[in-house]
Amino acid sequence: MTLEEMDKKIEFILEMQAQFEANLARSEANINNLRVSVADLAGVVRESIKLSDDRFTRLDDRLTNLAEAQKAANERSARFDQKMMEVAELQKVTGERLNALISVVERHISGPDHAARP
Repeated sequence: MTLEEMDKKIEFILEMQAQFEANLARSEANINNLRVSVADLAGVVRESIKLSDDRFTRLDDRLTNLAEAQKAANERSARFDQKMMEVAELQKVTGERLNALISVVERHISGPDHAARP
């Protein structure tokens, strides 16, 4: 190998080394940009999770309140049903007593003393 060929090869190696270093510098800059982007994204995700947790807590509270209100409504409905059954029973007794009174009044009105006279 001649001195001139060796100089060309050394020059080529030096150019490749310079290009490699330039590429490496660009890669490092891109990596740093990606780190910043990932850190920003992580912050957004953390904030989103926090908001979701807050919303979930509020939703859970509302669902608990709704379940309690439904339970209270069911209890009132059961008490109402019981009262309605009592009213129906009392109405039945009242109807029987009213029928007995009507029979007494009818017997009294149509008795031998109140017979229709021609």
